[in-house]
Amino acid sequence: MLKEQGYILNVEEEYKQIESVKEWIHQIHESGTFFNLSLKTLELIRRFNKLYTEVIKNDNPTPGNVNQLIIISKGLESELVQEN
Repeated sequence: MLKEQGYILNVEEEYKQIESVKEWIHQIHESGTFFNLSLKTLELIRRFNKLYTEVIKNDNPTPGNVNQLIIISKGLESELVQEN
């Protein structure tokens, strides 16, 4: 039972991280600072937006897509922290 609760908390935290990264991307677009980002970061943003649309907006959370979205959000978050 405890393992299940830990898993649920981790999934909730991962979705919070995804929403946090989405908000960060929105702020970057609003401020126009995306011109200062590296090509790697811009590519991660493109991939993130594609998967975010597929998983969250289109409500198609296949395990593979969710896993890719989580991995990209973690990588993108670290890239954004590093560049700012």
